[in-house]
Amino acid sequence: MSAHVSAAANPTSNHPATLRSHLVLVRMGLMIFGILLPAFGLPVLIGACLFLSDGNMAWGGGLLLTSLLMMAAAWPLLRRSMLPVLATLTPKILRLEPRARSIAYGLQPIDYPLSDIAGYGELASQGGDHIKIYLNHGPMLQLADRPKKAIPAAEAHLPGLVDALTLGRTLQGQVLETGAPAESLHRPNFYQSGLGRALAWLCYGLMALGVVLLFVPGVDWTVGLRLFTFTGLYIGLYQRNQRAAAGA
Repeated sequence: MSAHVSAAANPTSNHPATLRSHLVLVRMGLMIFGILLPAFGLPVLIGACLFLSDGNMAWGGGLLLTSLLMMAAAWPLLRRSMLPVLATLTPKILRLEPRARSIAYGLQPIDYPLSDIAGYGELASQGGDHIKIYLNHGPMLQLADRPKKAIPAAEAHLPGLVDALTLGRTLQGQVLETGAPAESLHRPNFYQSGLGRALAWLCYGLMALGVVLLFVPGVDWTVGLRLFTFTGLYIGLYQRNQRAAAGA
């Protein structure tokens, strides 16, 4: 843990007193709902087509309308689940200021005193690196890098501009310097937990089973391929998060 603490504290000496970062505030609940709507809407659409092909206009029309509404609602939810912000970190506060559509959605600038930060974690995902900030009073903040192409040219070269991980690790170091206990500050993510490791070992076993199935007579080769595909996705994320923990 001491190595983790010293590594986390180092960024504060390598960067200016004020750091800025173009981020998106991730609202995971809305994101999951926005993903699930079209996932459930597609089977409803298929069911509507089946009813319409049988001449049942009442059920077919109702299911068709339902599926279209579900899919139409998904995009606005996904946009609201990722709100662009400009994060400014000073030795005293973390400030999030709305940018682009966040202003239209009514997001207000918010200051988070470093004394209110109870925990910090990182998550490497398929879409990039996320940082998680746990507060004593308020919901957890999940932040990720904003796509560079979406950043206005006028703000693309602000002084002290860094990425999400650098900002997060500097924040972690500053909170540690206030006397916060390192053991309670660092929050491992799912992939770094016991359950995450157990699931990784299960995936390794399934991959080995996939190799064996390739040589079993009568078993289609695509069975082993499917095992490789789905387990490989999880193992890839698991290994990325283990490397992130080692480099933190």
